[in-house]
Amino acid sequence: MLAVAGLFACNVSWAQAPFEEAVVDIGNLGVSVSNAGFFGRASIRNNPTGPPSMEYPLDSGVEHLFESGLWIGARRSDGVFTVRTGAVTNPSGYAPGRSGYEFAQESVLFERSSLPGRDAFSGLAVSHQDYLATFADTASFVPGTSIAMPDPAGRLGASVTMETYAWNFPFAEYFVILNFKITNVSDQPWDSVFVALWHDLVVRNVNTTNDAGGAFFNKGGYGFIDSLYASYAFNAGGAEETINTYGALVFLGAEWRDPASGMTRFFHPNQAAAYEADGYAAPFVNPRWWQFGGGTNELSRPTDDNVRYERMATPFPDPANFATPAEYEIEREEWFERLRTDGTISSGNWIGLTPVGPFPRVDPGDTFEVTYAAVAALKPEEFQGQPGKAIDTPESKALLANNILWARRTYSGEDNNFNGDLDPGEDTNGNGQLDRYVIPEPPRSPNVRVEFESGDATRAILYWDRTSEASVDPVTGEMDFEGYRVYRSNPGDDRGGNILDAASLVAQWDETGNRTGFNNGFEEVALSEPATFPGDTTRYWFRFPVDNLLAGWQYLFTVTAFDEGDVTAGLPSFESSRTANAIRVFPGTPAAAGASAAVGVYPNPYRVGAAWDGTTARTRKLNFYNLPERAEVRIYTLAGEIVDEFVHDSATYLGDIRWYDNFSGDNRILPGGEHSWDLLSRGGLGVSGGLYLYTVKDLASGEVQSGKFVVIK
Repeated sequence: MLAVAGLFACNVSWAQAPFEEAVVDIGNLGVSVSNAGFFGRASIRNNPTGPPSMEYPLDSGVEHLFESGLWIGARRSDGVFTVRTGAVTNPSGYAPGRSGYEFAQESVLFERSSLPGRDAFSGLAVSHQDYLATFADTASFVPGTSIAMPDPAGRLGASVTMETYAWNFPFAEYFVILNFKITNVSDQPWDSVFVALWHDLVVRNVNTTNDAGGAFFNKGGYGFIDSLYASYAFNAGGAEETINTYGALVFLGAEWRDPASGMTRFFHPNQAAAYEADGYAAPFVNPRWWQFGGGTNELSRPTDDNVRYERMATPFPDPANFATPAEYEIEREEWFERLRTDGTISSGNWIGLTPVGPFPRVDPGDTFEVTYAAVAALKPEEFQGQPGKAIDTPESKALLANNILWARRTYSGEDNNFNGDLDPGEDTNGNGQLDRYVIPEPPRSPNVRVEFESGDATRAILYWDRTSEASVDPVTGEMDFEGYRVYRSNPGDDRGGNILDAASLVAQWDETGNRTGFNNGFEEVALSEPATFPGDTTRYWFRFPVDNLLAGWQYLFTVTAFDEGDVTAGLPSFESSRTANAIRVFPGTPAAAGASAAVGVYPNPYRVGAAWDGTTARTRKLNFYNLPERAEVRIYTLAGEIVDEFVHDSATYLGDIRWYDNFSGDNRILPGGEHSWDLLSRGGLGVSGGLYLYTVKDLASGEVQSGKFVVIK
């Protein structure tokens, strides 16, 4: 401790900021972030109903990450190589003071948004949902506790401001950008600096898998896309019912202050020649993997900072160990083939690292900036199903590559040729500086409300406002709103785990007299006066009814806005997010008021494996209908023993069984007079086949109705 005390001349004033986590979920990718240098949720396997770790699509149960953390490695002025780690391999993940979790929070998580309608709206926001936090490796104790921080002798003196950016645009809803501003707060320089994301990428459907322990983690297939600097994973061997997806962590770029010139330079492998011309080592991205347990030499878990730094700085396989480039390429391809296929034989429990460097030198007080992205994608349709799990080809990665390119395009902003300079014609906003995250934008998403027709909860009415029509594209500077589209899913689409993408276009209205859209105008849905609702300040100018919805099934509705595009500028027509205002609707019977309607149960008889059921005994669903506004429901055996009981309150009931956790989302509307039962007893046991009795007591009038239903197994 005394030997390195001189490295920390600055006196860091620690606020007693509490440890915090939050979820980036503005798009269709949900990522948990923290203010202590790590990402993801290590408890996701054992607690799948909690917040997502890195879930795509949202509410699908398909997770892509156990945990990830920032690593910073460098040679200090005393000659010691040290690596500060935001996360390391630990089955339980983060805990205050745990070895390997070497950053402590300096600030709370702060949210801001560029969307005027959100509570976190700020003119300083970069994206639709920013999270900001600062953490550092200089604390002696976990803030607010007497728990000692691990490895004080290994400190660099690093303070990190993390910024995450996410949008709900259709071309941006599958990535979250992770930006790190790293400051040397010691009084000594750092040399040969590497920055990395450590990651335990694991792609599994946590709702449908029966695997636990090591069997949950060993089905992974892994790889690296050289041209995109992307480490990725997929579910290569899991037997569970799920959609097939990729999850990736991608290096996008960095900005570094060159001490020789005092200028900030773009730091990226495509700038290798420029760095070598100035006498520096060429920037490179160095993907590494090692086994969770076991393994030898380069494939074993690194246990000290010297080995960790070597992993960051040295490729595997190492070209220096081969006599010819051809021999190296053969060995490298064999290595990546093993990564791709180990999961098919339940040996795919690999831990990964995606480092970039070497940044030649970071002086005291200097800040450099490193940017990654978490990206997810579906495999194309031809690679879905059980046979498609093990496939990893350029064709199966086509959507992933597209999504990564959009993440890079978003990061690039005005830097169209990706060289880090503001070249002629690139200054879109005319402020004389290179701005990132300047992208063409579709119109803002309209505010949507869904109501059931009075007295008929199988007829849904969609209302939306005019928010979209005043949108200005930041690239063209024009108000180019064109029209609206309505999407709707069909019964059973929720079982596939991707109900949003399954929703199909059912109607469109757009401006007349141009080359975009149907040119059919808005008369069919426009209201002469806005519709308003108690407690809702929004004025709704459009109305669209949807008839003949089937009781008990889930439907997803969303309304998007799209712009005209600009053919001369090469801009296609952009459409707003399908996730921003998506609403899930469950048709059925409204709550019975006054003289009660006859209550009932459906399906009756109930057969195990009903059309809307999940694949487990805890994801079954039987519906009671025509319930009073407030009612007590009891279910009995023929012998009169109570099997289960619950209270229904139409004003607050939104589904309280596992089925809704697995196959629905929080943004749902139920009809009021229905309540789902999971066919589990009060003790949580599945009921046997046979005849059951029930009573429904109206808690307002005291009236009791009774009935019976049959369970067939």
